[in-house]
Order: sequence, then C-alpha cells, then structure tokens
Amino acid sequence: MITQTKDLVKDSIGDMSTYERPSDVHHLSMMTRIIGVCTAIVVCGVGADVAYHRHIMGLYVTAASGIIFFLEVTWAITLFVQLCVRNEDSLCSCCWFSVLAATRGWRRALFYLPLSCILAWRPNKLWLSYVAAGLLTVLSLLHIASSALERRDPCQSNIGTDSVGESLLNSRQENYDRFEEVLVSVSKIGNRKIP
Repeated sequence: MITQTKDLVKDSIGDMSTYERPSDVHHLSMMTRIIGVCTAIVVCGVGADVAYHRHIMGLYVTAASGIIFFLEVTWAITLFVQLCVRNEDSLCSCCWFSVLAATRGWRRALFYLPLSCILAWRPNKLWLSYVAAGLLTVLSLLHIASSALERRDPCQSNIGTDSVGESLLNSRQENYDRFEEVLVSVSKIGNRKIP
C-alpha cells in the first residue's frame, strides 16, 4: 500500500503548531548542494587524471576541487561552528560569518565560471574534462538562480546566516521560560492537601 505524504517545514516565526509547505528555494538549495558535491568529486577526478599524465594544470585543478568542496559544504561547517561556539559575538563566529558573506550565492559563480572555461578550453585529451566544465556551468547557474530567488522571497528573514543552521540551532529564550512555569505549577499542585 502506497501512502502519500506532504513535505512540511516548521514555521520559524510562529509557534510549533504552524506548518507550511517548503518553497521552491529550499528544493533548489538542496539540489544545488547535491550537484555541488558531485561536481567537486568529478573535478577532483579530472585533476588527478591530468596530474597523473604529468601536466602541471592537474595540481591546480585538484586544488580547485578542494575549494569547490569547501564552498559546497559551508552549510555543514556553519552547523558545526554554531554547535561548538554558542556565543555569536566570539571571534570564531565573526570570522566564519564574514567568510559566508564573501562566498554566498552568486559570488561562487565568479570562481566556477572561469574554471569551467579553463577546463573546456584545455581538456588535455580527457572527455571527463568537458563533463566537469558542464557541471561547473550548471552549478554556477544554480547558485545565481537560488540567489535571485532568495532575494525575491519575502519570508526570508535570515540573510546573513545559513538557513539550515538557523532552523536547526535557533533556540529562543522564551521556550526555556515555559518550563519554569510548568515546574512552578506542578510544585503548587504537589503542595496542596487532598481532601
């Protein structure tokens, strides 16, 4: 028996009982992350093959694949930074958020498109180089499109930080205050005499 389920996302502005369907930005973001990691793997393979044939360009392409991988997993690094460093005013958090601001959205295309042109222009008799160039072009276009959609989305409230980190690690003080009220009311009930 096949059942249909709906994709639901918790509304971060309202209470926990309010849910809404995720927008196309979230689906595009997830697709961009998957294609980005796959692109980094393919570019690394191209760099290793070119370096194996003793071309100096292979070392640069392999190093570029490491940068691509780093740029595509910044959301996971953001989660790690927010877990380890709870103080948002610390030097580590400030440095990381400045790195995010410099490499966010369409700015990644400034690195991906020239690398794509270089791989297509100098394939070194390797057909996989054309595949890597195509993946880099698609990835840069996806980053440009997601950046344009995020600017158009009126519900987007967390511009300076990664959306995954905000949704998973956002702890509000008013949520913790409710537990004290429950404990106080339970202790009052426990102190009453039963007739």
